[in-house]
Amino acid sequence: MLKLLKLNSEKERAILGVVICIISSIGGYFLLKFISTKENPPFGHTIYIIMGTSFMAIGGVGIVAIMKYLYDLNKREKRKQIKRKKHKIIFLKKESADKE
Repeated sequence: MLKLLKLNSEKERAILGVVICIISSIGGYFLLKFISTKENPPFGHTIYIIMGTSFMAIGGVGIVAIMKYLYDLNKREKRKQIKRKKHKIIFLKKESADKE
């Protein structure tokens, strides 16, 4: 389990974050639709409605933020490639010791 959290690639970490956000949204949906509609939930209807909508909102905002991060990451990589193509590497000619 700990090796799963020590991912090297940023894209793999982003995918794990999206999965966590989806699980959070599903949990919020479950709280909102099933538990809050029961006749007498343990802590009252209002708590489950607030918690369900909060979990769904946090999951949605998290997914949007992670997708924006991945988009910016791809833009940064493309920008670096374009900069590398503009600056060509020029090797200097070696001066021989014979000219001295």
